[in-house]
Amino acid sequence: MEKILLNIVLILIFTKIGGIISRKLKMPEVLGALIAGVVLGPVVLNIVQYDDNIKLLADIGVIMLMFLAGLETNVEEFKKSGLSSFIIGAAGIVLPLVLGTLSAYLFFDNFLENVFVGVILTATSVSITVETLKELGKLNTKTGINILGAAVIDDILGLMLISVVLAVAQTSGSSTGEAEILSLVFVFIKIILFCVFAIMGVVYLPQFINKFKNHIKPGRELLTFSIASALLVAYIAEVLGIAAITGAYICGLMFSSSAHKEYVERNIKAISSGFLSLIFFASVGIEANLKGINLEVIFITMVMFIIAVAGKLIGCGGAARLLKMSRSESLQIGTGMISRGEVAIITANIGLQERIITEEIFLPTLIVVILTTIITPVLLKLSFSHRIEKR
Repeated sequence: MEKILLNIVLILIFTKIGGIISRKLKMPEVLGALIAGVVLGPVVLNIVQYDDNIKLLADIGVIMLMFLAGLETNVEEFKKSGLSSFIIGAAGIVLPLVLGTLSAYLFFDNFLENVFVGVILTATSVSITVETLKELGKLNTKTGINILGAAVIDDILGLMLISVVLAVAQTSGSSTGEAEILSLVFVFIKIILFCVFAIMGVVYLPQFINKFKNHIKPGRELLTFSIASALLVAYIAEVLGIAAITGAYICGLMFSSSAHKEYVERNIKAISSGFLSLIFFASVGIEANLKGINLEVIFITMVMFIIAVAGKLIGCGGAARLLKMSRSESLQIGTGMISRGEVAIITANIGLQERIITEEIFLPTLIVVILTTIITPVLLKLSFSHRIEKR
């Protein structure tokens, strides 16, 4: 017990120090937490080991992280951009998925692993983009609203993709012939039913809850009920063969339109950002075996990085151009969608734990997340420069 407590203390202190340094460098705190995990792990200091206790806290942390992501999603902003955001978000999923899957065949022959590489590259982290847009005063422009809306679509479709690939991986090889086909059909029926009930929950549940807003007061009871709801929906998703993070995100969307959303969001953020999500990101760094870096891993990283940038720049930017947006707006939207982050890390971590991907993919993913996070603010500021907008 004392060893576990000491490990948690070290993780919290190191990740918070790393986060402070990252924030000073105008980078997301997640980068500092990842690097802190690497420092604590077997690669550098070797004082914290990845065990079942760390895994349990990390798993709960990732559920809270995705619940918070759903809570922070502004459904009204998404409604403003509507169809254009859907088209841009969908294009930002399809192109990286196809390019990522095809490029993976340069290194691997396993179909599921290659598809999962494509799925990892579909992720978008809009948090760094939002901070940059706020700094530039462009968050509420046509470009800013389309980026936010497309990011929501990107997240939802990406999570559905993860669920589909995980479900297929679980049924693949477990049976043969007609039995396997029937098993896959059953899996897709479960996913469709989950999606239908999720949409109904997001649309109608807030209205139902808000009827009782005068009887429901912000307090510990509401917070406990919210956390229990997130864990319950994550559990239901897991039982159905869908990723638990998808269920947690959907639950967050359900609460995002409720009357007491701000209270729930503020307290969940305190629990997640101050404790559980720090353990998750540190665990990813601890688990990463940087000693496995070789020329092949570096080459894979380079290919993934090029696709990560080109997939969003061409996919999202090209879709915006087809929607009759100007060249500068299309460039800004494509650039704003480049940054990867939490979802890419979570996806890769799930793939590694489920043994769909190997360390050879996991390590490049972490490096690509860091690189895209660093270059996105720089490219976004350039795309909003007077010279580019004038052109």
